[in-house]
Amino acid sequence: MKAVVESLRYTACQGIAQRGHREDEQSANRGNFVELLNVISIFDQTVAKKIAHNPSNAKYTHHEVQNEIIGIMADMVRKQISDEVKDAGYFALIVDKSKDISKKEQISVVVRYLYAGNVIEEFLNFTPADGLDADSLLQCIKRTLSYCNIDVNACIGQCYDGAAVMSGCNNGVQEKFRKEVPHALYVHCHAHRLNLVLVDCVRNTKPAAEFFEIVQMLYNFFSGSVVHDIFKKKQKELEPSEQPVELKKLSETRWACQHSALWAIKKSLPAILATLQDVHVHTSAKRKTDARAIQGLIDQQFVLHLILFEDIFRVTKFASDQLQSPNLDISSASDLIQSVVTALSEKRSEEYWSDIQNRSNELCARVGLESESLTPQRRRDARQQSQRLNDFIVEAPIHRAHTSDDDLRTSRFYQVVDRLVSELTRRFSKDADDVMMGVSALSPQHKSFKELSIENLNAEMHQVRRLLERKTKQGHSIKNTSEFLFLMEPYKDAFMDLHKLILISLTLPVTSVSCERSFSCLRRLKTYLRSNCGDARNSDLALLAINTRRAKDLDVQRIIDVFSFSHNNRCIVLI
Repeated sequence: MKAVVESLRYTACQGIAQRGHREDEQSANRGNFVELLNVISIFDQTVAKKIAHNPSNAKYTHHEVQNEIIGIMADMVRKQISDEVKDAGYFALIVDKSKDISKKEQISVVVRYLYAGNVIEEFLNFTPADGLDADSLLQCIKRTLSYCNIDVNACIGQCYDGAAVMSGCNNGVQEKFRKEVPHALYVHCHAHRLNLVLVDCVRNTKPAAEFFEIVQMLYNFFSGSVVHDIFKKKQKELEPSEQPVELKKLSETRWACQHSALWAIKKSLPAILATLQDVHVHTSAKRKTDARAIQGLIDQQFVLHLILFEDIFRVTKFASDQLQSPNLDISSASDLIQSVVTALSEKRSEEYWSDIQNRSNELCARVGLESESLTPQRRRDARQQSQRLNDFIVEAPIHRAHTSDDDLRTSRFYQVVDRLVSELTRRFSKDADDVMMGVSALSPQHKSFKELSIENLNAEMHQVRRLLERKTKQGHSIKNTSEFLFLMEPYKDAFMDLHKLILISLTLPVTSVSCERSFSCLRRLKTYLRSNCGDARNSDLALLAINTRRAKDLDVQRIIDVFSFSHNNRCIVLI
């Protein structure tokens, strides 16, 4: 049984399939679980003897036994998480949904809590949605919490994406949940909000929309096998000491990650132009036509947009990466967004625009693009045309019209920056309510630190200010809310209400990124070869794969004992 348990734990933690297509004696590949047991039997004669001579109903390798042991391990991990949530006293709920390979809507439930001084976000369960309306989703969430033995009334926060069924203020899940648990504050996922800002900027700013269409065209064209091979060869010829880069696909849902796509184009632009030149000389007619069309779109204005958006998206990518940290508290997240707004506002200057132009001109010179004149061109020839040809003269330009420097700066550069700043300010201004102001007052990095105006806390705040002054004179420095909590831990009985508020401020969720990570695990586990995996087994395997450290720390003998007590009539006595 130890060999069976260890084999199942190994395959579950590694996220690999247990079963094979055929597991009979004649099969050359009987699946990872059986094959791993056979490897163990080479070094353990007891295991070899049991596999070879035990009756078929006493080998304990049947798929039902596998499911049961995996379920026991998953329940033990859930029990650990449940006990920690009870010790923490409060928890926040993070929920998201996504389709798996079998087209089922899977609801991922994650809890966030404070344990042993650390902020922890733990995945609990995948549950297939009975329906996609708010009532069905709410019942599904409550069943999951009940199954994991977590008291719903201890929830002090809930975090979802911006979908109306989840975040609706009248009939959304968050509003229905708050009717049952009034103190469960709703937080719109900060990462989704940042993504919405970038999507709005790109879709509703014409120069940006046109530029990213060209970026997507580049990716599609260079994804072809023939062009891709030429592209890699050109990179090795031009920069033999550098590792070749791959062009990145744009994502409709993760615009904050588009910096890598723009960076790849900027770095490989010489190889891109060399590839396009080579393609429309030596390949098929269709590729020649596509290459010539794309090459005509890569000019000085394209390079200018490339430099501009790569620099702007570097700022938002940094914010997006920081927002994905499970340890980030909501006050730090608000400060992070404010720093992004400040950084973007500072870019709206003549100095920054001149720097963008200079860098654009340098890149154009390096890749061999001719600098275009940025002065307006005359639309008609100065010569007098014959009256007889008036109906036959075409005055439409046959190439992209030149744009003056002032037009580029005002209609493109300022328009993009202003849109980003205004959208960031609008979408994140909701954080300025009383609760968020109170959370900010508990962050040592915030200007309103120690400025709580709650009447019941006046006496405690007065004493805390003196305590902090004394600690500062002793050489102690407090950099964040977690360190503030650590400092207050010895005095939590004296400052009971303040200590409770600090716990709540750290427990409030910032993003639903942990759910996104669970969906990444789901895609690795439930592939097209495993699309018929049962829902309970699928959830248990995901829990063990995500909580690998907890799964590896489980006591094997304890797992066997639980299995044995549930089957007293087994052919073999296990204890």
